[in-house]
Amino acid sequence: MKNLFKITTVATILALSQTANANEKIGFADPNYLLQNHPAMLDAAAKFDQFMKETEKKFAEEGKKLEAEDKELVAERNKIEEDAQKLQKEQSTLEASLKKKVAALEKDAPRLRAKEIKARQDAINAEQKAFQNKVAAIQKRESEFAKKAEAFQKQAVAFQEKLAKEQQNSGIDSNEIQKKAVDEINVAIKALAEKKGYTLVLSPAVALYAKDEKSDITEEILTELKANNAAQATSQQEEKKAETQAK
Repeated sequence: MKNLFKITTVATILALSQTANANEKIGFADPNYLLQNHPAMLDAAAKFDQFMKETEKKFAEEGKKLEAEDKELVAERNKIEEDAQKLQKEQSTLEASLKKKVAALEKDAPRLRAKEIKARQDAINAEQKAFQNKVAAIQKRESEFAKKAEAFQKQAVAFQEKLAKEQQNSGIDSNEIQKKAVDEINVAIKALAEKKGYTLVLSPAVALYAKDEKSDITEEILTELKANNAAQATSQQEEKKAETQAK
């Protein structure tokens, strides 16, 4: 239920003062417990859970496809990073090797013919070119991957928006349900407090000590709420039945 409703503090304190005089009869009621267990809230949460299950089932295939594509992209990204790291190591080795070859060529050049010098220069250039081709290839992979990742991100966002829109169409107005539940809880607290003669009803959270456990009327209030809710449901069913018969 915590994903559906933002719990609002129920105004349980019917009369509040910093100090209670000896003539006051104090009762306690847990507002959050009552709100969490209010029949309307439980019913709404159950309906929302069922709706979410149906929604997940409806979009399961599309979700699985996106999940599979996401795994493929992760694997591809990891492979590109792995190859890039290998290329960096290869670059260090190649640079050291070419540096030695260039130095050797400069040393041997005076004793070599122009044709031999050119051949060795061409060999050095060929190694450099081959490595540059590898760099270009991995850069191309990175560029293509970036496009794939961007396209996937758009798909994922669209999917989430579709799910959010579907949830909005659940027909469950959580704010309205919670407001109605809070109002009913406050009415029930006041009614039971007057019936039992309590002049002050507080949340257990503010009590450091309570001698009489019977002063906690939370469960009695919840029982009243359940009874009232059941009565309302029966009345609504009878009204619908009467309307159907009238037609």
